[in-house]
Amino acid sequence: MRRSRPIVPAILAAAAAGATALTTAPAAEAAPATPGTISSVTAKPGPNAGQVTFTWAASGANTTGFVIETGLTTFKVGDPVLPDHGRNAKYFTIPANRRSVTLTAAQVASAGAPAASANHLHYRFKAVNQTKAGTAVRNWPYLQNVPVQPATPSARGTSLRVATYNVHTATASSGVRAWTARVPGIAKTILSRNPGIVSLQELGIGRADGSTTPAAIDSLTQIQSLLNTLKAQGGGRYQLVRSSRFIAPGSPEAIQGARILYDTSRFRVVSSCPDRSDSKPLTNNSYSSSCTIVLPMLSGDSAWSRRRASYALMADRATGKQFYVVSVHLDQRQSTNQATERTYEKLRATQLRAVMSRIAQLNTGGLPVVLAGDLNTYQNNQGGYDAHDALVSAGYYDTAAAVTRVNDRYTTMNHFACTLSVPGSGWGSRLDVVAVKGVSGAPRWENLLAKTDCARPSDHNMVVADIRLP
Repeated sequence: MRRSRPIVPAILAAAAAGATALTTAPAAEAAPATPGTISSVTAKPGPNAGQVTFTWAASGANTTGFVIETGLTTFKVGDPVLPDHGRNAKYFTIPANRRSVTLTAAQVASAGAPAASANHLHYRFKAVNQTKAGTAVRNWPYLQNVPVQPATPSARGTSLRVATYNVHTATASSGVRAWTARVPGIAKTILSRNPGIVSLQELGIGRADGSTTPAAIDSLTQIQSLLNTLKAQGGGRYQLVRSSRFIAPGSPEAIQGARILYDTSRFRVVSSCPDRSDSKPLTNNSYSSSCTIVLPMLSGDSAWSRRRASYALMADRATGKQFYVVSVHLDQRQSTNQATERTYEKLRATQLRAVMSRIAQLNTGGLPVVLAGDLNTYQNNQGGYDAHDALVSAGYYDTAAAVTRVNDRYTTMNHFACTLSVPGSGWGSRLDVVAVKGVSGAPRWENLLAKTDCARPSDHNMVVADIRLP
């Protein structure tokens, strides 16, 4: 793309508040005229993977060029609440005679939205008249957004449907229906999409009745209640890779809820992931650290906040194709203080890198990897998107960048709200992610939700992705 003379961002920022911004000009010089009218600005993905095409209508009068400013987060267009520029702000200058431009995959990636990230771009548009006397700018007054053209998925290979689902802990909490009332809906949701693999979060070893009293050897746990309910609804083929404690009873650790559910009729566990560290009969006191990865914490954190990811090497029974599955649930803390939020973002990225590093050590054969779970971060976070950035930088593909996307503009967390709507920014927060490595693209991705439902079984929606294993 041929570029016109660069426009200094500081000048653009000064112009953001009004239609015209003038630099100081010599007395003998006439001030530059305001650029002519802009009547429309649109953008769409493509035509090729990783690209975005912008089209606009403008008179072209008193115009020496156009500028598209992009950001990964929402930014100011007459809004005193928003920052002047988005995170990772980029400026693309276009000659005055153009009325459309396609940003290359490399340019879009430089703006922070490579195809593998499933990120979208927020953008604003302006016409510029740059002369010796100064610079005049006319802003198109709307902040807009556009997704990026996804990669073309392979048409060959072994089909695999993966879901991730934060089911919300069974521990009793104010305003939340009891787990025993919610678990039928959880099971129904899972069975409605017939996934081969489900990455679960907050499915703990505590009591199904929500009591904080430690589970007795024979009391019903949250884990067992889900398996029982699935069986009662015709889903007895589903089992967990691990269903026991990750550490000995009474030892400090968080909910131990990162689990992997799989359809035993289609897949088998290849790795050794025993539920007990001894030969005694399996009870609620049985434990094993097998197939888990300890996540880093902040230096001042209590041991009771320690989390683990779960993993397993799986095989397709029909084809024999093997692949790794990982369930993660990163640190949940958020802060309106920018410095504090940056600390949490860095921690989540550190946690995810620890997981990816361990899987890379195990995966000596370069098998495909499915990493899914609740990242507890989102693109429009002004404090950053560090964990997701780390995921993409390590070669993972976010399946939200699928050819077909269902409810992709809704937030994946519903907070048990009766009615859901698309946020004013145009995009919801995608905390729940299904990412793949060694897999080309994704045919379909779904944020499974009912727009109106006052009896939601969890505060998160189940996210489903279809992929093909090579």
